[in-house]
Amino acid sequence: MNTKFNWGIIGTGGIANAFAKDLSFLKDHTLAAVGSRTIINAQNFASKYSGCVGYASYSELVADPSLDGIYIATPNNFHLEHTILALDAGKPVLCEKPFAINSSEIELMVNMATQNQLTLIEAMWTRFLPHIEIVRNIINSNVLGNIHTLQADHGQRLTDSNNPRLWEPALGGGALLDLGIYVVSFSHLILGSPDKITAKSIFTDKGVDEQTSAIFEYKNGAQAILNTTLNNSTPCRAIVSGVNGWLEI
Repeated sequence: MNTKFNWGIIGTGGIANAFAKDLSFLKDHTLAAVGSRTIINAQNFASKYSGCVGYASYSELVADPSLDGIYIATPNNFHLEHTILALDAGKPVLCEKPFAINSSEIELMVNMATQNQLTLIEAMWTRFLPHIEIVRNIINSNVLGNIHTLQADHGQRLTDSNNPRLWEPALGGGALLDLGIYVVSFSHLILGSPDKITAKSIFTDKGVDEQTSAIFEYKNGAQAILNTTLNNSTPCRAIVSGVNGWLEI
């Protein structure tokens, strides 16, 4: 009886390689197959990992009956298509962040997973870092008291990067989907879903945001003040303030 969880990966880029390497640290998980648009890319990727099979198409990959789950590692604009492909084949899905380009796409993905009674998870890895568990415990202990303010930023100087996934609208580029999703996820972790969002962006000539600032407002009077940018490096920190004290990450 096979006791390992067999993963298949859609995509052969940098994040796919990072995921594949990290699987080697888990005793009960293994990389069993990878799918690419060409057999050469698939075989080159598979050759680096023992026991990994390369498929010349994503359809062939998700049809492999030995796979227990699929990791989606393609660019943002393909997340919907490839998630639906895997779910339709009866495979649970771990989809790289951001989940999709917009809420309409996410709704389609979630509906398909619900309909097929399959697990669908966004690979928001920061939620599983050890210090985040400590933050959860502090918040749940109420030692800070009622939370009124959350401030978080994530900025990197990426203006010299020619990576099209950062700058092309068709690929889901922009600061919010690449970096801002981390601060949005953190604010949701601490305060939940906001009742009102006010945001302002600076856009490139191609129409993607190179910087976005937002204020999330909540029914209990709390606010989250968030900033993300591709123009410059920022402290990349978060502060959660309550009536009894504050914590900083």
